[in-house]
Amino acid sequence: MERTNLNSKNRYLSQVKLARLVSAKMFDCHEYEVVMMQSRNKNIMYARRFFIYYLWKYLNVSHNKMKKELYKIHHATSIHHCNKMENEIELYPDIKKAWITFLYYTDENAYEKLKIDMKYTMEEMNNIVIDKELRELVSTIIN
Repeated sequence: MERTNLNSKNRYLSQVKLARLVSAKMFDCHEYEVVMMQSRNKNIMYARRFFIYYLWKYLNVSHNKMKKELYKIHHATSIHHCNKMENEIELYPDIKKAWITFLYYTDENAYEKLKIDMKYTMEEMNNIVIDKELRELVSTIIN
């Protein structure tokens, strides 16, 4: 039983690390800027928003527990980012495309589930941005 908990904890930590790195790379900022609540630069805010939304939606981290992954985040800030992200995914095709790309690099299972559930059209799902450098980064972390 203990080994299962250790494996699931390691998997969770690797997914968190991967999500931080991918969001930082996609929005051209440093990994520490994603988790430090110090800057309101547009790129950093989007990287942080993607990271928070992924933690909440796919890793089931509650808004109150976000402070374990992000320095000095208030639960209301987490709620705001998640609500804003859901609205922006619906309203803006470029944000939707960036989100699908983020999932493609961060969580292959979630990406495949979106395809199966047909939440987005196949054209949207296949219209991701392939970044060779990001793909290599992801493969070094996963392997």
